[in-house]
Amino acid sequence: MYKLFLYTLLLAPIPFGANRPWAWSLYAVIVAFFGLGGCLTTLFNPKDKPLLIKPVSISIWLLIIPVTWILLQLCDFVPDAWIHPLWKLTAEQLSIPVKGYISLSPIDTGAALMKLLSYFLVFLISLQFNRSTDNTIHTFNSLAYVGLIYAVYGLVIYLGGFNTILWFERWASMDAVTSTFVNRNSYATYAGLTLLASFPLMFEKVHSCLQYGLKNNFGRQYFFEHVFIRGWFPLLLIVTITTALFLTQSRGGFLSTALAVIGFFIVLLLTRKIKNNRIIMILLGFIGLLSWGVMMRSGDKLLDRLDATDPENEGRLLVYNLLNKANQENSAFGVGYGSFEHTFRLYRDETIVGFYDKAHNTYLENIFELGLIQASLLFLAIAIVAFVCLRGVWIRKRNWIYPTVGFSASLLVGAHALVDFSLQIPAVSYTYALIMGAAVAQTISSRKS
Repeated sequence: MYKLFLYTLLLAPIPFGANRPWAWSLYAVIVAFFGLGGCLTTLFNPKDKPLLIKPVSISIWLLIIPVTWILLQLCDFVPDAWIHPLWKLTAEQLSIPVKGYISLSPIDTGAALMKLLSYFLVFLISLQFNRSTDNTIHTFNSLAYVGLIYAVYGLVIYLGGFNTILWFERWASMDAVTSTFVNRNSYATYAGLTLLASFPLMFEKVHSCLQYGLKNNFGRQYFFEHVFIRGWFPLLLIVTITTALFLTQSRGGFLSTALAVIGFFIVLLLTRKIKNNRIIMILLGFIGLLSWGVMMRSGDKLLDRLDATDPENEGRLLVYNLLNKANQENSAFGVGYGSFEHTFRLYRDETIVGFYDKAHNTYLENIFELGLIQASLLFLAIAIVAFVCLRGVWIRKRNWIYPTVGFSASLLVGAHALVDFSLQIPAVSYTYALIMGAAVAQTISSRKS
């Protein structure tokens, strides 16, 4: 059952990152069925597969609070003091009874809650099934392979000048690689996640070339010769995904992925998981050299965009300033989870040029929608899961590379969420939840679980 679940999630990027109402609704139903199947399996075979909850129990309790608050935002029987004043104003203007809610757009709030719960359910299912090392290896290898496929597709469309997404004419990010996504930044985050997922495959090949060590000439010669013989496919995979990432021309995607990769190797250096740190330095230097070569070959437009970055001319900063003011006025209740597109119109002024259906800062947007405390608890729940992975790197004697990838993936999406909305694209969030479930599952010994 798990392989069917995994392959279903790997197809999520195809319908525009699953960022269409029919796509995210369909995936929510599919994930719910898999969750129901897993519950029934556990119910009838409790001794064979007991639920693994303890590593993330704190996060689950924290998550209950914002989820409960979102449900209250959908209710019409909350105290009058909690109801948004616009509902009362509407009733006065129309002179008819109008039900009031905390949320200004209950339909959008319900849809956003459905997506959030489906992400959480993906995480839980991944957590349960990836207690098996074989399943974890299969999960990360599958993510790496499918990342290669989406990268190749995006490169073919871009280099061939087809200007299409699937069989549709492209209408956004015309001069960049987006693969099956509409937005270049969303695909950049997805490419970064699949790039990180390929690291265990690369380390496995490198480790197989270290059987004679590096302290003698024969060992060093054997290592460098066999890295290119046994490790050519992981290297090809990394080069291809990195090339696609550069050609997205996404400044945030590139910088957040670079931060995640550097964080990955810093964690390995600090935890001394590889006895010879020279191996880490060689790999880091090799990846850096490889990335520099790819950038010099394919990243000229990305470099131009980085050079042209001027914070004073960024329209997003104006949006951030307005959101900060709005959050100070309504920090307790929020305007409704997932309702930014419709509610931000009440706060924007003549300084804002263009259409903003997302705030391009997930943190400010969630505070605006949920309220400060509720949104902070949601962020804290995710951060604790990331630090569970970091702790797992220290305490695990084997399979420590998977928690390392989980922590690095959190760095990637956390950093990019400061300047964009990639986590609000279902395919990206499904992939991140899948990685984190597998990473947390490998933070504890299979005997203890």
